[in-house]
Amino acid sequence: MKLNGKILLTGQGLHSGKECSLTIEPCNSPEVLMNGLPLKDFALNGTNRGSDYIFPDGTRIRTCEHVLSALTGLEIFSGVKLTVEGGEMPALDGCSRRVCDEILAHSEKNETEALTITEPVIISTEDKKRFIAAFPSDDLHISYVVEYKFVGTQVIDYTHSPENYYHEISQARTFAMQADIDYLRSHGMALGGSLDNAIVIGEEIKASGGLRWPDEFVRHKVLDLIGDLASLGKKLNAHIIALRAGHELHLKLAEKLKSKGA
Repeated sequence: MKLNGKILLTGQGLHSGKECSLTIEPCNSPEVLMNGLPLKDFALNGTNRGSDYIFPDGTRIRTCEHVLSALTGLEIFSGVKLTVEGGEMPALDGCSRRVCDEILAHSEKNETEALTITEPVIISTEDKKRFIAAFPSDDLHISYVVEYKFVGTQVIDYTHSPENYYHEISQARTFAMQADIDYLRSHGMALGGSLDNAIVIGEEIKASGGLRWPDEFVRHKVLDLIGDLASLGKKLNAHIIALRAGHELHLKLAEKLKSKGA
């Protein structure tokens, strides 16, 4: 798709709790720019309960994954300038549907070039209990497995298209374990989290309006993964298999694919 109008979004940052703003507007760049820098030129960090994009001087924009997921999910990889104020993306609805709706109201369809791989790329933790791998494919297909206390194991097989992304993924909300919330807040995270933008997992699962799907948790991990692939700058044709992966492994996969010229 091609953006043809200006979008302004404001709200609290999910982790900082501070008021943040995001402007999305068309530009003449062949890439997506964020605060003046192409996405591919940022360093990436996924260890702080979100995906942070880090400038060469060490400053960062936090929690980029949901907004970038909307762009990548709707296959917008160029001609867009993002301006973020407040150091973090606004949390909005805790997923990417609101951003998607704004993009769809200010865009038009166009052709999208894809990246392909010719050999598997595998990233795993040292204990091999968590991994993510990309295999050659003619389209983007994601097989994801998560496992959480009180939720159990959830599995999804998702074949990407902008239409599938909008209807099957974009409304899946972020979530946190009830037992982790005090720890997160004591370390400067989840300060802007609420049932307006997140699901809380405990012996009782708390979600405004109830769960949107029984497997909303694994759908949100697919949303995160699609956003974490944004720095590739093009749609990726690959079959991605992820087992309990998360942002850190997602971003390591993106960096590995970039280093291979994918």
